[in-house]
Amino acid sequence: MVPVLLIGFLIVMKKGLEIRLYPSKEQRVLIERTIGCSRFVYNHVLALKKELWEDYKLSFNPNLKSFKEEWKFLTKVPSQALANSYMDCMTAYNNWFNSLKGKSKAKRSYPKFHKKGQKDSFRIAATKTSKGYDIRIEDYEHIKVPKIGAVKFRNYNGIDWSKVHIYNITIKKTPTNKYFASLCCELHEPEYIKPKFDACGFDLGIKDFAIFDSGEVIENPKYYKKTEYRIKITQRQLSRCKKFSKNYKKVQLKLANLHEKIKNQRKDFQHKLSRKIVNENQVIVSEDLNVKGMLKNHKLAKSIQDASFSSFCNMIAYKANEQHRQYVKIGTFYPSSKLCHCCGFKYKGLKLEERFWTCPQCGTLLDRDENAAINILNEGLRILSRDTVGSAERDSSLKPVDTGLSTNLEQESVIANNKIICHAENLTSLV
Repeated sequence: MVPVLLIGFLIVMKKGLEIRLYPSKEQRVLIERTIGCSRFVYNHVLALKKELWEDYKLSFNPNLKSFKEEWKFLTKVPSQALANSYMDCMTAYNNWFNSLKGKSKAKRSYPKFHKKGQKDSFRIAATKTSKGYDIRIEDYEHIKVPKIGAVKFRNYNGIDWSKVHIYNITIKKTPTNKYFASLCCELHEPEYIKPKFDACGFDLGIKDFAIFDSGEVIENPKYYKKTEYRIKITQRQLSRCKKFSKNYKKVQLKLANLHEKIKNQRKDFQHKLSRKIVNENQVIVSEDLNVKGMLKNHKLAKSIQDASFSSFCNMIAYKANEQHRQYVKIGTFYPSSKLCHCCGFKYKGLKLEERFWTCPQCGTLLDRDENAAINILNEGLRILSRDTVGSAERDSSLKPVDTGLSTNLEQESVIANNKIICHAENLTSLV
């Protein structure tokens, strides 16, 4: 849930934004030096903690000030970046220590040392000075960062940066030598978009990415599969190069560009589809998939990772929150494919390769995925109606419109055998 604040008549909310940076040659040197120093502090603190624990079974907290006295190069980078790196190491170590002593229920592994080229980033929190906050947007083209200066960035989405308050910034370098800044900031709530439809339910799949209750099918783009052959060739080239030679670095950059392109294509596709779904529907229902369990199937693991279901559902969740939509996830073990949406019969013997099946009770020919989408929508509406009844009993002042479900949808729904059945023909297609 995104925190929302009411200031006067304006609604503001905390949100994360990512912008691409275009630093100068001198600024690149400073950014990479800060990344290196942050990594040095993290690894040195972890090494000291590990040595003391293994030799003496002591938990000792090193002093960051002594590091700066011993290594003068640490004073040439923003001190907050070093302090945050120090705190990140301490937090990771304490989490592992608490899990070891049984103080924490979550099982934590021992913190790993940070390697160059992996998660190259640093974080700085904004502080107030006499001239304003030390992290701020200047002339809509540059962002001011302590000790690094005004860094040029790409403005997008027509954001009014004069009304944006930045809390902290995380600057990172990608394997393709690009620089990005992740901003935790305060923004005005986006303009409300009236939905076209009352509700929709969809089932996620591998062959088809999403199947809606209306019968609409969104094809799975399978970006990794389309580029897999080029990746294999590039990996073969990399294996034949001498490690850390000029040719090795060239091929390594080529491989990183391929992976980055796949990532960008997938994000673009999911952002556009999730925005369309959220803008057009008041109630959105999907299945809460156990992706970790699904990946244990080694025949489908690569395709499941390529689809990236979790990130897509996360996009819908935060976008629905921004537009005051209701996003419902039904239980992981709900038999959406095995239930007949017409009569409620459960076909226990349904196999994965069966894409169509006939209901033995009512004789309806059912498409496996479309039937699952309709059942997902029905179950989501049932959960919402149950929660609405419970809240209405506590507060009799609530009206149907307060629940997010329109009166029109309630009239189109049919209650039979304690189950809400929403007919597919009454729902308009989304895409």
